[in-house]
Amino acid sequence: MFKNYFQIALRNIRKDKMLSSVNILGLSLGIACALIIIFHVKEEVSYDKSFAQSDRIFRVTQEGLGKDTRHWAATAPPLAAALKQGFHEIEQTARLHRPYPYQVFSYSPTGGETKRFEEKGGFFADSNIQNIFNFEYISGDPKTSLSQKNTIILTEKTARRYFGNENAIGKIINDQRGQIPLTVTGVVKDFANPTHLQFDYLLSMGTIENYLDKESLERLTWNGFYTYVLLKDQGRKAQVESRFPDFMLKFYGPTGETNNEILTSRKLHLQPITDIHLRSKLEKEMNANSDLTYVYIFSVAAFFILLIAVVNFINIFTAHALKRVKEVGVRKVIGASRQQIITQFMGESFLITLIATIIGLLLFKISIPFYNDITGKEFDIRELTTVPYFGIIISLVLLISLAAGIFPALSISNFKTINSLKGGKNNATPVNTLRKTLIVFQFVVAVFMIFSTIVIYRQIRLFHNKDLGFDREHTLAVTMYEEMWKNFVPLIDFIESDKSIKGYARTSTLPGERFSMQSFETIGSEANVAIEQSTRILWSDHRMLSTLGISIKSGRNFNNQFPNIRSQEFIINETAAKTLHLSSPIGATVVLGKDTGSIVGVVNDFNFASLHSPVEPLVIQYNPYQANYLLVKVEGERIKQVLQSLESKLKQLSPSSQFTYVFIDDKLNRLYETENRMSEIFKVFAGFAILISCLGLFGLSAYSARFRFKEVGIRKVLGASVYNVTFLLTNEFIRLVLLATVISWPVAWWIMSRWLDSFAYRITIDTWIFVYSGVFAIGVAFFTVSIQAIKAARVNPTRSLKSE
Repeated sequence: MFKNYFQIALRNIRKDKMLSSVNILGLSLGIACALIIIFHVKEEVSYDKSFAQSDRIFRVTQEGLGKDTRHWAATAPPLAAALKQGFHEIEQTARLHRPYPYQVFSYSPTGGETKRFEEKGGFFADSNIQNIFNFEYISGDPKTSLSQKNTIILTEKTARRYFGNENAIGKIINDQRGQIPLTVTGVVKDFANPTHLQFDYLLSMGTIENYLDKESLERLTWNGFYTYVLLKDQGRKAQVESRFPDFMLKFYGPTGETNNEILTSRKLHLQPITDIHLRSKLEKEMNANSDLTYVYIFSVAAFFILLIAVVNFINIFTAHALKRVKEVGVRKVIGASRQQIITQFMGESFLITLIATIIGLLLFKISIPFYNDITGKEFDIRELTTVPYFGIIISLVLLISLAAGIFPALSISNFKTINSLKGGKNNATPVNTLRKTLIVFQFVVAVFMIFSTIVIYRQIRLFHNKDLGFDREHTLAVTMYEEMWKNFVPLIDFIESDKSIKGYARTSTLPGERFSMQSFETIGSEANVAIEQSTRILWSDHRMLSTLGISIKSGRNFNNQFPNIRSQEFIINETAAKTLHLSSPIGATVVLGKDTGSIVGVVNDFNFASLHSPVEPLVIQYNPYQANYLLVKVEGERIKQVLQSLESKLKQLSPSSQFTYVFIDDKLNRLYETENRMSEIFKVFAGFAILISCLGLFGLSAYSARFRFKEVGIRKVLGASVYNVTFLLTNEFIRLVLLATVISWPVAWWIMSRWLDSFAYRITIDTWIFVYSGVFAIGVAFFTVSIQAIKAARVNPTRSLKSE
């Protein structure tokens, strides 16, 4: 019997190749898209879960209360040791500190050329970091590799960059910035699973003494270290947090603050490391994290794309099954039971689904390189062979088969035998109503994705094209090294002699980087009261404002005081003036750290950080010696030549320096990598949603044209034109798509408005977006349906009238 069912199923697929192909292709595309999104979401939610003790590892964060409401991912240097001593519930503590803004390492092999690398992906680390995260060592002793001063461990990938296939243990890497020889004491495996803790190297914490003084390492108010704790038991988190207030009174007591000031100014939290990637956007994050919202968006997208494909399958399979009512009647006459008929149709549904799944897996395999390129991930197709993914695929096959086959199987098997033998079809049946409902649903989803794609694209374009208040075009930032400072005067002479260079300046931080924060205080303000405010800090010279085209609102620019070590002159932005309640800030006496000086100028607000957040208070101090970068403004047509000449000159002046640079434009664009990737992925899947919907519409229009084949012939004999027939066959489908558009608009507007609310700078959802999304969907639907309609309308009516 089952062999008979199988033969009949294959015969029906071959008999109607066009409808079967459309059905299988639409479903296979839906399965491939759903699998890609499922794997994307799976990776996003699996961050940091591969660590053996992940359920007991927490990052200590500090939330500001009162005036400074920032929530910091980093905490004070001494906090880890104090926590270990003060809480018996804590098994281990460890710290990480990122060298700012870069390290320059070199390796000189015996008889070979020196290799130099600019390294930005590393940390200083306590030796017991291994006890918390259990890194997998390839070589070296995990217990002692970070216990000695001037030692370094490398990831497998980094070790290969320096030493190739040689054993790295015992090799000496030179830190060119600090002129320190570093001994390689360990090599750890690259992380095979996603984690927020990405690094290329770890320096022993003892090595930090070469860079920071003892006073800095003992500061209780400097949030410069990432502090991790390993609890003895996961359930003790609430217990530890409940004791934080008493701990803080003791820990912050030496700052001179009162108990009330301590408890009302800051609060400590334990953050599970598994929450960091999707649920954390704190001040001073290690890296740009993703967002749980995007996981929800892509999960819903996967569900609806697959649902569209299944809806297509149900529609076309049901339409195809209704052509076989005579076959069902004959089977019933010769003794077939309802259960046998249901089994036959369910079997056919399973067979088509299985074929579509196999094709979908092939499409999935082909698409993996494109997916990796868009997302920057490295998904391996071999993961499909693991038990969880195999289970997902089997579940998809069974669920789709059941969903697609159950309704037509139950409906057709319930037909009365006499009606089946007559081949009767009633357009008012629930089957027809369901088919229309499913078409509307498909295009509700399709219009929503078109609408959302337009909104996301326009918001991303705003990020890249908005006037930030300074000129970012054709400006490159060259990393400053120690040797470059020694030869700075001849370097500047060379720059000034090049007519292709329109300006240059020195700056500590680039737009798009994280600006440091310090307490900035006005003395003897207009209210005759000292006002203290945490502000962003930038050190620069007198050329920075003109090089970046930042306009001065009042006062003046810095005077050129180089080579003085520093000046007690400050320039603030408009937001800082408002925050400090200075209506006439010029000449006000202020204190920044250990420096007391006066405000000489106020600049118009400019977006030095991401457009996710509004402009913050900014203080610029004249201090060229704190510069990490040399800004160079170049004529657009001469960028390549200037880069070559700069590199050549720097090699001549500083042979051991590494010529590294970045364009300000590129730096700013990287702030929106998450949104850029989301936009690209969403555009692709919106396209697939439209394609799958149109495949279903194409199949159903083909079925409708066949179903009304004789009616079309009669109408043509009575004088109907090709236009009249085409309108007849397309009218019903276009009305359904129009209804879907009207339903989709308010839903899409509400969801995208909520998404845009998360940005400080956002677009408005204009009327033309509604119109365009609707016209596009209706236009594509009309084109799809009209192909079959025109084809049917052009058939010779004699053929139509002869058909059974």
